[in-house]
Amino acid sequence: MLKKTTFREIRSSLGRYIAIMAIVALGVGFFSGLKVTREAMVSTASDYLSDSRFFDYQIMSTLGFTEEDVKALSDQASVAAAAGSVSVDALYRAEGGTIDQIVKLHSVTEGVNTLEVKSGRLPQAENECAVDYRLFAEDPIGKKLIIADNNDKDTLDMLKSREYIITGTVVSPIYLNFERGSTSLGDGKVDGFAYLDRSGFDTDYFTEIYLRLNQNYQIYSQSYDDIIEATKDDVKAAAELCADKRYKKLIREAKDELEDGQREYDENYAAYQSEKADAEAKLADSWQQIQNGKAEIEKNKKELNDNEKKLKDALKQVEAGILQTAQKRQEFEAGKPYMSETEIAQTEAALSKAEKQLAANKKQIQGGLSQVAAGRKEMERAERDLPGNIEKYEKARADAEAEFAKAEKEFKKARRELREAREEIRDIKAPDTFVLDRYSNVGYACFESDSTIVDSIAKVFPIFFFLIAALVCMTTMTRMVDEQRTQIGVMKALGYSNGAIAGKYLFYSGSAAFIGCMIGFFSCCYVFPEVIWVAYGMMYDFSADLYYIVNVPLGIISLAVSLLCSMGATMVSCWSEFREVPAQLIRPKAPKDGKRILLERIPLLWNRLSFLYKVSLRNIFRYKKRFFMMVVGISGCTALLLTGLGLRDSVKNVVDYQFDEIQVYDYSITFDKDMTAKRQEAFLEKASDCTEDILFVHQSSVDLIVGKNTKSVTMIASGGERFDQFVNLKDAKDRQLPYPAKNEAVLCSKLADDYGLSMGDMLTLRNEDGKEMSLSIVGICENYVYNYVYISQDSYVEQLGESPEIKCALVHAAPKPDADGTQSDERMQAVYASSAKVLDMDHVAAVSVNQDMRNRVGNMMKSLDYVIALVILSAGALAFIVLYNLTNINITERIREIATIKVLGFYPGETSSYVFRENIFLTAISALVGLGLGKWLHAFVMYNVRVDLLCFDVRISWLSYVLAVALTFVFAFVVNLAMYYKLDRISMTESLKSIE
Repeated sequence: MLKKTTFREIRSSLGRYIAIMAIVALGVGFFSGLKVTREAMVSTASDYLSDSRFFDYQIMSTLGFTEEDVKALSDQASVAAAAGSVSVDALYRAEGGTIDQIVKLHSVTEGVNTLEVKSGRLPQAENECAVDYRLFAEDPIGKKLIIADNNDKDTLDMLKSREYIITGTVVSPIYLNFERGSTSLGDGKVDGFAYLDRSGFDTDYFTEIYLRLNQNYQIYSQSYDDIIEATKDDVKAAAELCADKRYKKLIREAKDELEDGQREYDENYAAYQSEKADAEAKLADSWQQIQNGKAEIEKNKKELNDNEKKLKDALKQVEAGILQTAQKRQEFEAGKPYMSETEIAQTEAALSKAEKQLAANKKQIQGGLSQVAAGRKEMERAERDLPGNIEKYEKARADAEAEFAKAEKEFKKARRELREAREEIRDIKAPDTFVLDRYSNVGYACFESDSTIVDSIAKVFPIFFFLIAALVCMTTMTRMVDEQRTQIGVMKALGYSNGAIAGKYLFYSGSAAFIGCMIGFFSCCYVFPEVIWVAYGMMYDFSADLYYIVNVPLGIISLAVSLLCSMGATMVSCWSEFREVPAQLIRPKAPKDGKRILLERIPLLWNRLSFLYKVSLRNIFRYKKRFFMMVVGISGCTALLLTGLGLRDSVKNVVDYQFDEIQVYDYSITFDKDMTAKRQEAFLEKASDCTEDILFVHQSSVDLIVGKNTKSVTMIASGGERFDQFVNLKDAKDRQLPYPAKNEAVLCSKLADDYGLSMGDMLTLRNEDGKEMSLSIVGICENYVYNYVYISQDSYVEQLGESPEIKCALVHAAPKPDADGTQSDERMQAVYASSAKVLDMDHVAAVSVNQDMRNRVGNMMKSLDYVIALVILSAGALAFIVLYNLTNINITERIREIATIKVLGFYPGETSSYVFRENIFLTAISALVGLGLGKWLHAFVMYNVRVDLLCFDVRISWLSYVLAVALTFVFAFVVNLAMYYKLDRISMTESLKSIE
């Protein structure tokens, strides 16, 4: 019969039973759902990264790596797989497109960072590629990805082709979230990625090597961190050894190539000098021949003239002799008769001989003159040929000199190249080797922060849900036991033991708690992770389905707490009744003595109230236990609502506060060399056309030492001039702080809160060389992103004994935004264009644009909105259940009173007003109390929701206060509406029943 009455009790008070079950389900569901969410998220991500063989180390070197280096690193004992990769940023356009965009090209790797094919297939030929599935709105398979011609030569030289056929779309574990990285090209932002077959790159080296360890632990776990800590030094040493070998090999090959070039130059130069000497000798001979010929002509001309003159003189003499001989013959002919035969013969013979001789001489002279004429013609011809010969000589000489000049130019160029090669070899530095773990990957680091926020909320909120659930259970069961004290007395009189009687009520509350715990645990272990995973799915590219966690120990703890809250409260309520004898229990409790409430002692107010309001106020303040229970329950719900709304207020604008009010510069530059005054001047001149203002500062990572605690923070050392134009150091009261002087420091509020530091305290900073600085805190500034300590350069010099290296600059890329902090699209385009130009300048190693961090954290906050919405909805459901349960209890307790006023002629509306007026008053009082409690609870929650990356701004907007109160009243009105029908069903005959 006892069991039957127990089940009858459940059936007759089903609303109360369901209320306990719902409140426990909500408390357990909220606790377990949030608690397993991070575990589910991390397990899913861990499985995905394990399946995709996500790298454990990314190794880079300024000189690149070879296949031998990959083999050497893969032979490390702790390494399961190593893969060399080639990557380069390039401008591209899609087939048919007109706008150049930026893509990060990678080579497909095996064994590490395996790709998931969304559609199509992976590239197999040197002119094929697979692209980022987010890169194109439409299916791109079969289209071409065209490399733009305006890429720099080094980029084009790395690629085999200028057009790549798209064979598929892929998801890469390297790109876990929506961010695709920054670049020196275009507007500074990478639009997407593409993977080529290794043959698609025209390089004989790898730009990076990815390593995967042979021990696989869950991500973000201490075991994983331990294995990274244990292997990092060995991996770094191996990487440095490979880099050093490559460095020595490149130096050796460069020197050998230089020696070959020098040897070839010497041989060619010697041959050139010999050929030049021969050519100059031939030209000299030719010129000498010309000069000799010219002299010979002059000599021959003179000789010819002399001979001609002599011949002409001789001819004249011969002709004179012929004339004389002719006269002598005439005289001979005339004197012949007077001469003897002998004289005639002798004279005739003498004349004949003379005439023959003269004729012969004349002929000889005339022959000589003919020879002279021929010689003169030859000389004239030689004189005519002489200018041509000189011209030929001049042309040959000019050609030879041109050849000599060309050869000299080539040899000069060769000498310059050899000199430059020597300088390049001399300037080749030992390579910088970078061993990066997974935390260097933006998506991996961000996912830990995002999941940590969820876990932080799970550590705080469920406590209050359980407290309110315990309160509701205690109130419900106390009221139930009080109502049934007569039955308890009857059962004790009939001989039932205390344990048997308590078992009825323990089963009632325990079964409700058990069922509620099971419903809440198993449903919310699915719902909460699913909702939050969908929210984060907007940012992350995890293709794996969510891995749902059923945490058995967590379930057991939740069940134990649920049973403790419900059955413990029941046991306490029963125990107070069991101390009385049955005769006392069978009779109802004597009503409390009537007392005047405080308002009755103020006639000025009390006398102005109507009778019904006086009754309501007496009922509210006379029954202090009920009043306390209502105020605590409803104010707790209001506090939870305010905390959820305030959580969003504190989170949503931290990035805007950081980059609109504190770090007001556009981007920061990291240099690879110490920027001396000369380098700063040269850089400022070169960057003047794309920047508005630049401030050079020292920025480094140091350890903040407070007692036994050590924290890595970012230290900025500046001279202080113009610093407030780039970073506003403001305290919590929005007052501007002066830049610290020598041996002083200003640190951010999060560090001060975490380590209990305040104004006037001393702090110790230790740099990477182990040198320490002791500084006095003169200011605590507001800061929301990262952790900073600001000191003066004089402090650095005095305490460390050296000048700080200036390897950082803060930049205003364009005129400052509007007074309200609005960033126009045009201005942001200008900022990214400026950062892209600066990234391509000498000594610039990296550029960090504030807008990228703003977008990253902003998107993280958007996903957190889903978590906050869950908190608000759960708080709202909790408020509804509490109000419903407490109102139900109130009506049940006063059923005879309500029946009586109905008998007295109250209309249904008047009856409901009579009862619900008290609820409204109590709701108003509770809401006001809840606002104060919510403000405290919000501060407590924000203190416990900690992320190393961010410091949240603890503030609640006036709208959140209004919404918290308004929602509380909305729930109260809904409950009143639901309970109206219960009032209407109360029978008036109840008031006529005898208590006995």
